[in-house]
Amino acid sequence: MATEDQKYNAGETQGQAEEKTGSITDNMKQKAQETKEKASQTTQTAKDGTTESKNQTGSKISEKTGAVKDKASGVVQSTKDSAQAGKDKTAGTIGEKVDQVKSAAAGAKEAVKQAFGKGTKDKEEDPKEDNAEKDDNN
Repeated sequence: MATEDQKYNAGETQGQAEEKTGSITDNMKQKAQETKEKASQTTQTAKDGTTESKNQTGSKISEKTGAVKDKASGVVQSTKDSAQAGKDKTAGTIGEKVDQVKSAAAGAKEAVKQAFGKGTKDKEEDPKEDNAEKDDNN
């Protein structure tokens, strides 16, 4: 059987092993906690960076959208102005053409009257023409 010294030494060795195991366990727990905290900080930093990036992206998108809207508005206004100018020019041209056609029609009418003897000659020359003209008007 084991002697008292052997029992004592075995107990001492067991105590030292338990103390060392406890120390290692505590050390590992502390390292695990530090790792957990570092991971949490890294996650929070990444989250903050993502949020900031998202906000900056949103701001840039808003700025770009505003610029695009302004440019589109300018293009639309320019198109409206060009269309109005074209419309005004066309209206003026059409008005001139209408006046030209009216003038030509009046000239043709007068030429036809003169050709058939109902033009601007003196009415005293042919009293029959006066009666014929009255009949035409009625």
